[in-house]
Amino acid sequence: MFRISLSDAQLWKSLATAISTLIEEGDFIATPDGIKLRSMDPSHIAMVDFEWLKSGFEEYECQEATRIRINIASMLKLLKRVSSDEKLELLYDDKTKKLNLTLKGKFLRKFTMPTLDPSSDEQPAPKITFTSKIKLVTTVLRDIIDDVQAVSDNVRLETTPEKLTAAATTELSSAIIELEKASELLIELDVKEPSKATFNLNYLAEIVKAGAAASEIVTVEFSSNLPIRVGFDFPQGKLHYYLAPRLEAE
Repeated sequence: MFRISLSDAQLWKSLATAISTLIEEGDFIATPDGIKLRSMDPSHIAMVDFEWLKSGFEEYECQEATRIRINIASMLKLLKRVSSDEKLELLYDDKTKKLNLTLKGKFLRKFTMPTLDPSSDEQPAPKITFTSKIKLVTTVLRDIIDDVQAVSDNVRLETTPEKLTAAATTELSSAIIELEKASELLIELDVKEPSKATFNLNYLAEIVKAGAAASEIVTVEFSSNLPIRVGFDFPQGKLHYYLAPRLEAE
């Protein structure tokens, strides 16, 4: 059994919604240190890596590691009308294998939902050496994605020590956005070596839109023709996404 509570129920809903961008159901692993989830999307193109530390909860009780598989879409239906001034309590009963959700606000609401059989596979974290790191305001990255998405379904990211370039090209149209290192829109541009890779904009747009609920700042890390990591760090933990590149002939 484990039990957690937090004063802002809307925050849990927002993070669960962000996770559901890639997966419909997943294994939440509760340990004495906090809760984590790491799962691939059904196409195995993208991964979500989520962690919420014990210190981020108002109350946290977990004596031993417990793995719970939850249909996140079903949980979000129960939280559809939740508000930020409500307190949320989650209680997992390992005897009944059910998750109890209690919302305490103007009135008391209680929900119970079944859990699923957890996966036996442990998804490892990708081991990637990133050669470029870009930190910027999340809304700025959303604006860049919106601009290039008007032209193509893919974006080519390229870095040099001096600038970040996002480009989208088709036979008829093109869009190129450049941010110089000195730009006030860039918080950080750290390039160990020039990097370039192409990514699917449909995935990337959904990831950035979802992650905006976790943090106003986003960290983008990638290397040439390797998966990109889009990270949203918040005081209670992290919400990171990995997205495989589109390999194209030079």
